[in-house]
Amino acid sequence: MPSRKFYAVRAPLGPAVFETWDECKAVVAGVSGARYKSFATRGEAEAWAAERAAETPDDGVLRLYVDGSFVPSCPFAGWAVVAVRNGEKLWTMSGRTERPAESRNVDGEVEAATRAIRWLRENPQRAEIVHDYEGVARWALGEWKAKSAVARRYAADAAPLPEGLSFRHVVAHAGEVWNETADSLARGALRPGEGSGADEGRASSAGTK
Repeated sequence: MPSRKFYAVRAPLGPAVFETWDECKAVVAGVSGARYKSFATRGEAEAWAAERAAETPDDGVLRLYVDGSFVPSCPFAGWAVVAVRNGEKLWTMSGRTERPAESRNVDGEVEAATRAIRWLRENPQRAEIVHDYEGVARWALGEWKAKSAVARRYAADAAPLPEGLSFRHVVAHAGEVWNETADSLARGALRPGEGSGADEGRASSAGTK
């Protein structure tokens, strides 16, 4: 019998706790800045929901959430970028890697970051790449030695970094709505029949400041 779960929601909708995912999804779907997470007990869910949630900074900085995905049934990795400013989604782009994945989802993680960096070179502005795979920042900043072919290509593509770019690490699958959005898009890019870079045309001219 599947273990029971409780779903907690934070600001701007919470605090609230639901006993089914369908109830939680009905509340958070399409809401900017919604944060949610599942727990094994109601007490844990209530405690998390009651904590003060960090608000999305209203500072005008463009935040590019990047993520990658991999499934054994597909030789390629999926990647996605979600652009957010002041808590509002501006555009997305997603697709599959051009070559078969050599390091599973890592290929998709760094491909997403590479696409974000290329976009910033064409649209210079203060920006932050938000990632859940630590190598996205470490390799780009030269803090990790790029040993694999995937890492070496990424480090080369990332240099030189656009002026005004910073990086921020978030924990994967911890209820950060835009990280979850990027993850979902990266996984969706691996479904049969899905095209590459479906929203890239909009991305090329949107969100500049």
